[in-house]
Amino acid sequence: MRPAPEAFALGEAWKLGFAHVPPRGPAGERVGRGTGSSLEFHDRRSYEPGDDVRHLDWRAYARTDTLLVRQWREEVLARCEILLDASRSMAVDSRKAQLALDVAALVSRSAVESGAQPALVQLDERPRPASLAEFERDGVEFASRVDLIDTLRAAGGLCRRGAMTIVISDFLSPHDARELVTTLSARSGALAFVQVLSEEEAAPRAGSAQRMIDCESGESLDLVLDESTVRRYLERLARLTDALAAEARRANALFVSLRATEPLERLARERLAPAGLLVPAS
Repeated sequence: MRPAPEAFALGEAWKLGFAHVPPRGPAGERVGRGTGSSLEFHDRRSYEPGDDVRHLDWRAYARTDTLLVRQWREEVLARCEILLDASRSMAVDSRKAQLALDVAALVSRSAVESGAQPALVQLDERPRPASLAEFERDGVEFASRVDLIDTLRAAGGLCRRGAMTIVISDFLSPHDARELVTTLSARSGALAFVQVLSEEEAAPRAGSAQRMIDCESGESLDLVLDESTVRRYLERLARLTDALAAEARRANALFVSLRATEPLERLARERLAPAGLLVPAS
């Protein structure tokens, strides 16, 4: 699936509204004290799972039999990384999948309007980055069976320390809210979580028998969606969402939950802007 062109166009009317934005300037204008991706060599450190293998120092490995990663001087340019959950559960409803893509497109273009460099990371079995042009042309295939927390760990080596980070997911896979937030907050300059739910996930209706199939595991469960079952589900969903929202507040991060029933323009105006993620561009 691909993001709608209208979503990119809508992003031109907004800027990112993060309260704390990392220092920024044109690429190469000044060099920071941290490590980044400039052409100026900084140091080497031990290889960690998830590091970009393109930065391995093979000459050092030949000498020492130890895997080392080259580090480069940081370029002071704000970077906005959009981490998009590409699990199968995101595509259980076509409207849900389209909204997730369109929100990613919206915030990507808004990042450009804010003077930041956007980069999309597709969170699947092998997380991989994509430029804005690649995302617009190729879209995303929602096919991953890996839990969100595991793919976030695997994507750690692709994310730049100090970047603005926006995670788009339904956050319905098993996870500990504190672990999920701290996995990202320790290295992010600013952090936001955008939950996307289908209408059926947000407000299931009682009165029917259904076979529930876990998109990731394939396991199934036959249920009668009576009033009691729906009530217990909504209570559990509320606990899950409230825990994530509370941990986000504790980490000075943003959290907003969206339903795939409203037009993107309205969601931007009535949900994303009041939550602090967006501000008008003019």
